[in-house]
Amino acid sequence: MDISQYQKQWSNLKLNTTKLYKSLSPERVIILWVLSIASVIFFFSALIIYNSRFLITTPIYGGEVREGIIGTPRFINPVLAISDQDRDLTSLIYAGITKKDSQGRTSLDMAQTVVESDDNLKYTITLRKDAEFHDGKQVTSDDVIYTVGLIQNPATKSPYRVKWEGITIEKISDTELRFLLKKPFPLFMDILTLGILPKHLWKNLSDEQISLSDYNLHAIGSGPYSIKKITTDSGIPNTFTLTAHTKYTLGRPYVDTIIISTYQNEKYLLKAYEDGDIDRIYGISSEKIKALKISSTSIYTSLLPRTFAVFFNPNKSQILSDKSVRSALQMSINKQAIVDEVLNKYGKVINDPYPFDEDVTESIYNVEQARALLAENKLFKKASSTLEITLATANTDEMKKVAEMIKADWGKIGVTTSLAIYEVSDLNQSIIKERDFQALLFGTITQTPSDLYAFWHSSQRSYPGLNISNYVSKNLDTNLETLRTSKDELARISAYQDVKKEFSEEVPGIFLFAPSLIYITNDKVTSSLPRYSFDNSSRFTLIESWYRYTDKVWPKTYHKPLTTLLQNIIH
Repeated sequence: MDISQYQKQWSNLKLNTTKLYKSLSPERVIILWVLSIASVIFFFSALIIYNSRFLITTPIYGGEVREGIIGTPRFINPVLAISDQDRDLTSLIYAGITKKDSQGRTSLDMAQTVVESDDNLKYTITLRKDAEFHDGKQVTSDDVIYTVGLIQNPATKSPYRVKWEGITIEKISDTELRFLLKKPFPLFMDILTLGILPKHLWKNLSDEQISLSDYNLHAIGSGPYSIKKITTDSGIPNTFTLTAHTKYTLGRPYVDTIIISTYQNEKYLLKAYEDGDIDRIYGISSEKIKALKISSTSIYTSLLPRTFAVFFNPNKSQILSDKSVRSALQMSINKQAIVDEVLNKYGKVINDPYPFDEDVTESIYNVEQARALLAENKLFKKASSTLEITLATANTDEMKKVAEMIKADWGKIGVTTSLAIYEVSDLNQSIIKERDFQALLFGTITQTPSDLYAFWHSSQRSYPGLNISNYVSKNLDTNLETLRTSKDELARISAYQDVKKEFSEEVPGIFLFAPSLIYITNDKVTSSLPRYSFDNSSRFTLIESWYRYTDKVWPKTYHKPLTTLLQNIIH
């Protein structure tokens, strides 16, 4: 092909262009350059805007979290974990068959499928074949059976034994097993969140050696993080360095490293935070937050299932057997003031027995109406218009402040209140155990409506039952039994509505507030918290989705599995 002709045409074009440019006046040359530069800027700006419109922001791997906790874990073991420190590390290192999601619902973790039988007595589990422990061994049915067996063994003294009583397991294959229940248990999927121990590491230990094993500290599980290093001071662990488990069943966590440092008390914890040794703390009093002077964007909260209430014991005070008196006492308490002043607004006013209830009963705070109710009461008139109540509670700053506010509120309607303050151990052993109180300010843990059975069913009136108010109602018993055993969701909803109605009408106790988990951060890691936390360790529920860094990519070119594979090779 002869290209000389095209070369000649190109040379003529350049020559003509040069002549044209030289013929322009200086003013037109300036205008030409300004227009050219503006065109280039406009072109690239348009390209950036167009590109940004179609790019997506996605988390990428890297970064670390440095958190401080008060106290040292002793049992990083799902069978024995009992303290907050134990549960914190256990929740990071171990994975279960199921886990909780951001809404508190149960989702699958190491299970590929969970099939429930029609009679609600059999649960057939298929484990994911890619579920691996941190040492590379596959998680099998034998590991699940071994873990549950340890809990059920009285010699192990597991605090979770009662949850697994009467449950047996059949092994079908290495990845399939079946749980057999003696009676339906609507919340069985919840207890399957139990972390699974690696049998191959524990099987040769005797019952006596289980609680003494070094694996309680240098734990190996199949959760989102594994222990990389533990540093000690005088033989006591003070720092746990965790690294992301690349084979975690729900996906490798984005944050590479979690460093948990332990401190003796709140004073040392706060100093470490202020000095920048750690970036995250939780569990400190709401008053201390003010002193830290941190931005509200650095504070994450999640409602806890702790229900604080005033429980009445009519057996110790005849006048408290009258529901109009109890209603007047409830109506006179300014619950919102308690949340605002004692909790510094880190909590929620509750009027129902289940703190996570969205359909809340309306709170009535009306001092005048409360006075009128008492004035009309025959027992109150017999008592010469003087009502005296002793309110017992624990010797903690928070409980004493709440008790003082209740005393002041009841004083406004002519009720004289004496406060009886006890150390927590004495309160439990002498006052609650013996039901030796007129009114008790106390907190309970209610993770689901079915938990109300333990606190309000008539069968639980005697110790070690927890129906401390001795309240008896056939209707309430029936509804609580439905909540505990029925698999019919509509029946459970109806039963809970009836429970709420009875509590509202009969006022066997005054529900006051539920506190929030307060999680303070001073780093750039995006950390989602579940809306509701079942304990303090729930702050780690969504940890696999936390991230420090992001990147913008084209949707069609982004494939997380491929990115994960490349990152795993790099690291």
